[in-house]
Amino acid sequence: MNDRDELARILRRLETAENAGDADDIVSMMADDVVIMVPNEAVQEGKEACAEFLRGMLAWMIESLDRHIEYVSAEVRVLGDHAFDRGTFAFTATPKSGGDTTQAQGKYFWLYARDADGSWKLARMIVSLDDPPEDDDGAAV
Repeated sequence: MNDRDELARILRRLETAENAGDADDIVSMMADDVVIMVPNEAVQEGKEACAEFLRGMLAWMIESLDRHIEYVSAEVRVLGDHAFDRGTFAFTATPKSGGDTTQAQGKYFWLYARDADGSWKLARMIVSLDDPPEDDDGAAV
């Protein structure tokens, strides 16, 4: 399998694991020095901190929401022992306690590093949510 195909496979695996709430599968794809940067949360540095963060976040989401995310890659580049995948995501979330379904979208940037065994590991994970559209008065619509 070539590098680009492997990175596409990892993206699908991340999507599946996130939708299933499987933090351990995501953690298994991370480098030891991984960094996660997501909206409204402190930067998480190192595999142990990132694993704890993901386990807590995904457990809360699975318990509280019916949620489904989809990632769409827009650009993949392999640069020696590093690679990146830049793209967009969209998700729906419905509170399990009842309520309206919300939809959100945003952008992601995954930086990969080649591990000693030749596999790709997530080194940096950056997520940015798009703000909801505003009307002429600046109110969210």
